[in-house]
Amino acid sequence: MKEKYDDAGRKGRLLIIGGAENRTCGAGALETFVELSGGEDARVVVITTATEVPEEVAEEYTAVFGRLGVSAVRELRLLGRAAADSAATLRALDSATGVLFSGGDQSRIRTLVGSKTNELLKRRLDQEGLVIAGTSAGATAMGHWMILGGHGHEVAASSVKVGPGLALLDNVLIDMHFNERGRLPRLMSGIALDTRLLGVGIDEDTAIVVGDGRFEVVGTGVVTVVDAGQSTVAYAASDHEPMAMFDVSLHLLPAGCAFQMHDKLPEIGDMRGPEDD
Repeated sequence: MKEKYDDAGRKGRLLIIGGAENRTCGAGALETFVELSGGEDARVVVITTATEVPEEVAEEYTAVFGRLGVSAVRELRLLGRAAADSAATLRALDSATGVLFSGGDQSRIRTLVGSKTNELLKRRLDQEGLVIAGTSAGATAMGHWMILGGHGHEVAASSVKVGPGLALLDNVLIDMHFNERGRLPRLMSGIALDTRLLGVGIDEDTAIVVGDGRFEVVGTGVVTVVDAGQSTVAYAASDHEPMAMFDVSLHLLPAGCAFQMHDKLPEIGDMRGPEDD
């Protein structure tokens, strides 16, 4: 049995998952989420705003968290601004120790941007040790800006669509299902539009745990970091024409590695597998 959860002294954490996470008991990012949220004493809220099948998603996560020892799991659908601003919603979130945003269509999450729910989550993350997770669509919504769509094989303005996010993590643009769906051009297109942002592409069944100005990588895949802070971008005459980008730094971080976001420095951690012990 895990140690009893205690709010005192805890620091808020973000757990940002690239989608298709392992949902078996005893493995994966969801177990990390439960541990950070208080173990068996966790009080979890699953926000299903992004999905078209909220009942199925809520049922599946309730079952997964139940296998991980968590009995206090509640769903919030928040299908509009009124629901996101309601007193009942705020009461539910105020008592949570962990909040998970499900996958789906991230454009639906835009209705929560700037809401009372959004403000409460930011405050509790910063001041009260709340743990907030997002997977797939819920992952890209964590940033000040989120990727709403786009595709293409070139770095071009037409390859990405960006809109306001929940601003739980500043100065970062997040993409998900990253290598599985070949999204490096899309992420680089978004970064080319604002080179002050750090691009973070997260593979499936992979996550970053964010806190204290750095993140650590967990899971089975790789996190790709695009740093264009010192680069030169030559914009094309048309949104559909490719841009030129020079001096872009690219980092590939498997599990065990970390990244200092302020200094933009990667750290090599313990990447040994079980067979090496």
